Amino acid sequence: MADKTSEWRPGPTVCRCCLAEGCYKDISTEYFWMGKREVYAEMLAETFSVSIAYSKSGGPNSNSRLICEPCISRLRDASDFKKQVQECEKTFMQYLDPGSSSTTLESEVQTSSTDKRVKVEQVKIERQFSDDEFDSRDFGDDDDDDDMDQPLTTFASKEPKKETVNLMELLASPQLSVKRKAPAQTKTVSVKKVKVIKKDARGKPTTSKAAQKNEDKKKKVFDKNKLARRNAVIVLKFSTVYPFRINGQNMVCVYCNAKYEAPAEYRRHMKEKHRFIRKLAYVHLKSPEAYMKVDCTEMSCSICSRKFDNVRAIAEHLRFAHGKTVTLHEEIAIHPYVFGEKLWACAICPMQLTCLRGLSIHTSTHFNRSTCETCGKSFVNSHSLQRHIAGAHYNEKICEKCKKRFPTNAERHKHLTESPACWRYICRVCGQRCMNQKRKDAHMREVHGQEKTRICTECGLQFTRWELYTHHFITTHTDRAYECTFCGLKLSTKKKFEDHKTVHTKEKPFDCHVCYKAFPTRKTLTQHMWVHSEYKRFECKMCDKKFTQKISWTCHMKSYHPDVNPK
Repeated sequence: MADKTSEWRPGPTVCRCCLAEGCYKDISTEYFWMGKREVYAEMLAETFSVSIAYSKSGGPNSNSRLICEPCISRLRDASDFKKQVQECEKTFMQYLDPGSSSTTLESEVQTSSTDKRVKVEQVKIERQFSDDEFDSRDFGDDDDDDDMDQPLTTFASKEPKKETVNLMELLASPQLSVKRKAPAQTKTVSVKKVKVIKKDARGKPTTSKAAQKNEDKKKKVFDKNKLARRNAVIVLKFSTVYPFRINGQNMVCVYCNAKYEAPAEYRRHMKEKHRFIRKLAYVHLKSPEAYMKVDCTEMSCSICSRKFDNVRAIAEHLRFAHGKTVTLHEEIAIHPYVFGEKLWACAICPMQLTCLRGLSIHTSTHFNRSTCETCGKSFVNSHSLQRHIAGAHYNEKICEKCKKRFPTNAERHKHLTESPACWRYICRVCGQRCMNQKRKDAHMREVHGQEKTRICTECGLQFTRWELYTHHFITTHTDRAYECTFCGLKLSTKKKFEDHKTVHTKEKPFDCHVCYKAFPTRKTLTQHMWVHSEYKRFECKMCDKKFTQKISWTCHMKSYHPDVNPK
């Protein structure tokens, strides 16, 4: 993402809040993030009373109304802070003396050149936390985690005075003076906590401001992740939602590793067998940034049995109705899943997917928190962002399995074809690795005689090939299909649609740089380029002949070795 310069001129891809150029979101379009509806123009108006002027020449989707991800993040923080202040004010009013006749805070401030008096009302001491609440020891030894969630009574005196207090006398009291001077007193410091700061010849610290700023940023992100996970733990502990992980197309129990294909059976298993145990539930998440996948189909409060439609609503209920320490201005580290009549439907938007794995990938896009500064793409966590940067913006290409580096994608692909140890797909019967899902299905069918049948959740049709099932589901049961205007044919992907259009338009946009022959699709050009390659991929073991294309090898085998079954 490029910053604005002095030569900047208004353009169609400019953020309206910082004037940086890039690919951004529309400021007046409705989005869903963390289960909440967002319209950035409305958030600007509600939080700052700022209205964005739209281009008169632009249409309803004009690119002159864009906002970048960093500005969206700052806007969310400001909006959440405003809500936090309002909620804290409301909570503070609830802690006033219930015997007071007035519902507003009564304060009398007399300002003059000689006297300033403040009337302080009595504060009632109440116990905020129950014995079975969140234990901060599960999240480390940092005792500052709960500072912002302490009840107001913890800041009051144990024996509040009922009479009016003079503010000047209070400030002049020796007890308060001791407390104000306490930081200047000598303290015994543990050796482990002593931080040695290197200084130069002039006695100034050598630590750069950029390094300190980077450390502060990392600490802030870590604290936010910690609070988000703590919020999730409280929701999981005091509600009827069930954590799970995914293995293939199965929901796997985080406690006993039992597998279930039907979500209803998994919920029954969790109700009868398990209760929430934090250490076991989170053991499969390797990163503090990772969010828990949770079945929220039958979500209700386990304390009062009240039902809720979304995670944010039940979190607010636990905070205000039952006094649980939920930090509402922070996120809740949960990916919600709701399995209703449309089985693989997103719980946040109307999108309907073909399988649980696809639903998991789609749901994570609603919780993207890390943005690539080069291309503007967003990812669910910093680990995914680093993988993207390594694969898209580094000159070297990396094998995800063995971490070897290659100068081009072609060499990395050659490494993968020749290194079975780096293949991702594993047969669960014999342990053999396969390069892709198609080869794994063929292996299961030919070697073990197992052919997986996929049943459409909408109409019940059965399919033996995954490609046929996805094509049927998208073109028949969703509105995401691409329909050809020439012949009315529906296709499941944009790439297939673009390739199909060339049949009617007769376009050949892909040229060979060696012989200048044109081709309608990139796939046909790639197949043609093997003609000019010195590397022969296919070899006849009967007569030691080699071929660049598979069709030539197949024709040779049928003509000269018909008794041999080519594989």
